[in-house]
Amino acid sequence: QMVAKGHDLPNVTLVGVINADAALSLPDFRAAERGFHLLVQVSGRAGRQDRKGRVLIQTRAPEHAALRFASQHDVNGFIGQELKDRREVGYPPFTRLGLVRIDAIDEEVARRVAAQVAAQVRASAEARAGKVDVLGPAAAPIARLRGRVRFRVLLRALERGPLRRALGLAAEVRDQTRENVRIVIDVDPVTML
Repeated sequence: QMVAKGHDLPNVTLVGVINADAALSLPDFRAAERGFHLLVQVSGRAGRQDRKGRVLIQTRAPEHAALRFASQHDVNGFIGQELKDRREVGYPPFTRLGLVRIDAIDEEVARRVAAQVAAQVRASAEARAGKVDVLGPAAAPIARLRGRVRFRVLLRALERGPLRRALGLAAEVRDQTRENVRIVIDVDPVTML
């Protein structure tokens, strides 16, 4: 990542990417986008000015769209494929997301409050009318962090208004909870981890 940040390293003619799959397999819908960006950036460091360069990418999934398009420096092709995939599964920019992160020292407390958040939103007029999808609760991809157990509830909507009202219900649960639990609401989250 340090090499990819735009530094001009004139004598670099070979760039190797070890285990490119690690960046592409993160449980985040933006993983392919971030992986593609990093591969294109780091590939641009090999062979500057009049020197030819070579890029070697280690992968177990050479057919992955991000790798295929990055190897051809085909930004438009990648964007087209990524937008098609995101539309198909209902991810931004075609929907709005709200991520409710719940964590506590006690796993049962975190699990119960996450279930309460999900149930509260599912019972709402927005969810019953099909304007808000409730995904979860589920354990967070990083289930334990700094001695706390983490769960999450993902809310998805086509419009901001219904999402905002549903997130307001999650905030009500947060404000009424008297237990040692933390509830964080993230609108249009940058990372899903």
